[in-house]
Amino acid sequence: MAKSEKYCADRAAQQMWGYMQDAEKTADEVSQLYLSSSRYLQKAIDGIFTKYMTKHGLTEKEAKELIRRLYNKASIRELLQKLQAAESTEEREEFLREVEAPAYQARIQRLEALQEQIDLIMRNVYQQEKQISTRHYTGLAEKAYYHSVYEIQKRVGLGFSFAHVDQKQLDKVINSQWSGRNYSTRIWGNTQKLAEDLKEELLVDLITGRTEREAADILAKKFAQGASNARRLIRTESCYLSNQIEMQSYKECGIEKYRYLATLDLRTSEICRELDGKVFLVSEAKPGKNCPPMHPWCRSTTVAVVSEEAFRRMQRRARDPVTGKTYLVPASMNYQEWYAKYVEKSSNPAIIRVEKTTLTAEPNTVTEVIGKKGGIDRNYYGPDGKQEKQISNNDHGNPKLHSFGKHGEHVHDYIYASDGKLKGRPMRELTDEERKENEDIL
Repeated sequence: MAKSEKYCADRAAQQMWGYMQDAEKTADEVSQLYLSSSRYLQKAIDGIFTKYMTKHGLTEKEAKELIRRLYNKASIRELLQKLQAAESTEEREEFLREVEAPAYQARIQRLEALQEQIDLIMRNVYQQEKQISTRHYTGLAEKAYYHSVYEIQKRVGLGFSFAHVDQKQLDKVINSQWSGRNYSTRIWGNTQKLAEDLKEELLVDLITGRTEREAADILAKKFAQGASNARRLIRTESCYLSNQIEMQSYKECGIEKYRYLATLDLRTSEICRELDGKVFLVSEAKPGKNCPPMHPWCRSTTVAVVSEEAFRRMQRRARDPVTGKTYLVPASMNYQEWYAKYVEKSSNPAIIRVEKTTLTAEPNTVTEVIGKKGGIDRNYYGPDGKQEKQISNNDHGNPKLHSFGKHGEHVHDYIYASDGKLKGRPMRELTDEERKENEDIL
């Protein structure tokens, strides 16, 4: 690996470490949901399982085996029916006589109500965990995309134009399925599994005679496991998301290959050690096969392999087609300075790179086409999805026809007839506002 690539690999590893730290903070926030829910339920069980309760002829193992044979594993009534049909013992008959008493019936009703509360609590945990996770993933995806483009531009020293990330792209990546499910489905699966486990434990509490302290301890352990599962999900999804959005940035920058980069320490998995340093095609990147994450808790990332051909393409994109001036990204430029110039400077952040201009597109969007010689056309679409105007930063090789501005930059306004067909596209100068909005390409 060349010295410059080694430096870039170190930067990529450092960036992934930063993403994982952000994931940890998000996981801490989600863990508080589980902790507060655990405390709430611990208070709710007070008085249901009294300290003087004794075991009624069933061990914990026997109780769980019995519950697993239930059609509805949370049904107290079905459980009592199973006990009545089971082989009779003096202790079991005493237990059944006790649960039929009015005082105990009230306790069972409280327990049934508590089971319903568990469903409501876990649905609430699901909604809040999803909201917190979505906020984290959206911010991470945008950060990962721009950081990746910045690192590539800084590495080659060229400030070429690139499509800005938009919410539609982010949503597509964030909600994409890998290993059969997306993050929302995984959160739902985790919370529902925890709800079922909690309700099962309540039944075990009832028929084995656990004390309130024992019941509370088991409850806390179950919630702690749920929080741990949530942390694993957030970290693994963060690894997946950052690597997938970086693959998009590679495609945007014309990068065809990437190098797998494992975090090498005592915790590194065998599969990541084997893949470390290997080069793969961006077009063939597949999570779990040759692109992170390879497994839960994966911390691996990738670094772009910049070929001579890719570098030449970047040079063409960074060169003004009229003046021949090449826009540079100096080594001294930090990320904040780069972001201010190449991202915030444009007031049209949701620019979608396309191969060709079309008369219709998604409503209220802006697309961008880069010509073979480096010229750029930006196409603006209205609420009905029809093209309203096109801004070009060059004269298309015909200065007499496009005698506008300094370099032939001009606007085409699109006019439609009453039947909806294109009537004309007259040319004009850019307004001061349009120049300001598109100064990144002018």
